[in-house]
Amino acid sequence: MTYTRLSLTTLLAGLLLTGCSSIAQSRWEGRDLQEALDLFGTPDSMQKETAPNGEPLAVLTWYKSASWTTTEAAGTSMNHTGNGMVYTEHYQQVGHSSTCKLQAKINQQKKIAQFLIEDGRILHGKCANVRYVPGYVPPGL
Repeated sequence: MTYTRLSLTTLLAGLLLTGCSSIAQSRWEGRDLQEALDLFGTPDSMQKETAPNGEPLAVLTWYKSASWTTTEAAGTSMNHTGNGMVYTEHYQQVGHSSTCKLQAKINQQKKIAQFLIEDGRILHGKCANVRYVPGYVPPGL
């Protein structure tokens, strides 16, 4: 019974974590190129690509940086007192940063045919605190 609950909890957590990125990718498809330019600015690179159906695509790539801090355990200490020992846990603020790769594949009508976050990988963890959907404000910003 406990194993089943643990499996279901793990599955649910995975779905919740991957859902945001997947939803964001699908929300961009069919939108106008200008919306991406307004949100992300000038792309860091542009390339040509041919879609499987032969349609020429322009691939715009942005690299966005994010940083955040978390409180993490830094260690414990022990002190002798009159009747025993006192254990103290120490915590510290730890800084984290990452770079998030965003790509928009643009068709000839200047619409987004495909939008990829970290090359479409769902479990990457690199885009924390990066605004990648119009109107979305990540937690903590």
